[in-house]
Amino acid sequence: MKSSKSWTTIVEAVIAMLIIIVWIVWVYKIYTESLKISTTTENRIKAISIAREGIEVMQNIRDTNWVLFWADPKNCWNVKDYNVSCLWNDSHKIPAWDYKIYKGVDNRWKLFSWSISWLDYSTWAYRNEYEVKLDINWLYTQSWWITSFKPLFTRKIEISYIDTNWWTADENDEKMLVKSIVSWADNSKMWFYTVTLENLLTNWKKD
Repeated sequence: MKSSKSWTTIVEAVIAMLIIIVWIVWVYKIYTESLKISTTTENRIKAISIAREGIEVMQNIRDTNWVLFWADPKNCWNVKDYNVSCLWNDSHKIPAWDYKIYKGVDNRWKLFSWSISWLDYSTWAYRNEYEVKLDINWLYTQSWWITSFKPLFTRKIEISYIDTNWWTADENDEKMLVKSIVSWADNSKMWFYTVTLENLLTNWKKD
């Protein structure tokens, strides 16, 4: 009888241990999955914020051009890097292309174009070119000279035009389509996430 009871106690102990182990594994799996979901949600919120900033910057560039070149809004509303040569001249405008944005030494937003625009986020060259960094104040930036840490994100500004002059869609039209594309990868996904925000900027002050 004693031997039978001993075996029963051992079996019960083993079963109890197995139940505890299964429970621990289950709790750990739920915990790790919740961490992944939390990380993904946090990164998505950051990505939307970074993408929104890109849209706002492009609107700021247009509005600043209007202020600086109020005498000729038709030619200067979409001039690149506030080039004064735009006055009564349709040159120096922002071409339809891909850009990153940064603040110049004059503290104004400017655009930098990359000659290779067809590569996607999966390439090292793309991530290196369009990476979004944190400056010394822990604010996101794509400027070259103020970086302390490199997060996961990239941001590309795609600019195209919509035909308004019944000729062809180019920088001489009065409607600019801006896409702010932010990409990143984290431990919850093997491939890449992307957030894209769009805004249509118009030159409604042309007249």
